[in-house]
Amino acid sequence: MVNYQKNSTVSVGLVKILNAYANRLDVDFKKVARFCDFDICILNNSEARVSSKFFESMWMRIVSLGKDPYPGLNFGRQMAKHYPSGSILFTMMMNCATIEKALQVFVRYHRIMADIIQPQFQKTGEVTHLSWEISTPGFHTHSHLSEALLCTYYSILNFLSQGELTLIKACFTHVGPSDPVDRTKYQSVFNAPIFFEENKNELIIETESLDIKIDLANQELYKVLERHATQIVNTMPKEKKWSNKVLVLISDIIIKGDIPNIESVSRKLAVSKRSLQEKLKIEKTYFRYLFEAVRKQMAVDNLAKQDVSICETAFMLGYSDQSAFNHAFKRWTGQTPKAYIRKLT
Repeated sequence: MVNYQKNSTVSVGLVKILNAYANRLDVDFKKVARFCDFDICILNNSEARVSSKFFESMWMRIVSLGKDPYPGLNFGRQMAKHYPSGSILFTMMMNCATIEKALQVFVRYHRIMADIIQPQFQKTGEVTHLSWEISTPGFHTHSHLSEALLCTYYSILNFLSQGELTLIKACFTHVGPSDPVDRTKYQSVFNAPIFFEENKNELIIETESLDIKIDLANQELYKVLERHATQIVNTMPKEKKWSNKVLVLISDIIIKGDIPNIESVSRKLAVSKRSLQEKLKIEKTYFRYLFEAVRKQMAVDNLAKQDVSICETAFMLGYSDQSAFNHAFKRWTGQTPKAYIRKLT
């Protein structure tokens, strides 16, 4: 099972959609909940948040029992079908003036639905890219979930635009089905060419589609909903900075006996090396500074305990020899490791 942050959650509404999907497959959701040690009474509280760990374990259990040949696509359709019911996020999107404004709202308030991932869209001339990035260290979007997310995104936008949205193509990072019939299924869902083994899971849309007006949009209702949505987000745990996520992962990797690098940390965060570098740059830091900070803190802590030798500490922190560690420690603290230990005793 994936190791999630404690504050990683999804809305109870999303779990209810999972329940509906299980019922569609004749899978007993109550048995699934018991198997996953999930208290089903939580579904009676419309404002409850559910641990992402429970959601992921129940989803995988339902996929295993349901024998659905297209679990990602069909769960995505289920989300698009049920999501509008009672969803403040979707209702806000319905009351935006244009598709572009609806996407901005979707990105800004997506945490209300789930904070495991963060959707994003970028206009690049005549095309717009709609994708997501992982917000939770250790979480990886397997193929079924990637399909469900893109299917949901497309279905909602297609609904809001009343079928006028122009999808150029849908891209997936995983290997596609070999059977032409299965590939046709994907194309029928998205009404566009499908590409597999791409660098990113994303929808590529004509930028002109962002100007499509949403019928029946009510600006006054939108303002009321936005105030309520802002209150909900403000009561949720604050998202950790990327630098904090990196610090935690660097420590975990060292404790497990490995030496971290930006490539290994990027993989665990499920983002590209370049993307992680850009995020850290925005926070005015770099990977090497964070790695150095963790090394320093762990060195000081280890030597203070005096139950690990200087040589063992140097090896654990990835130094080729003790002299290199001694030099680094003196640079950090102004004294050698031996002098630091003598000062403590």
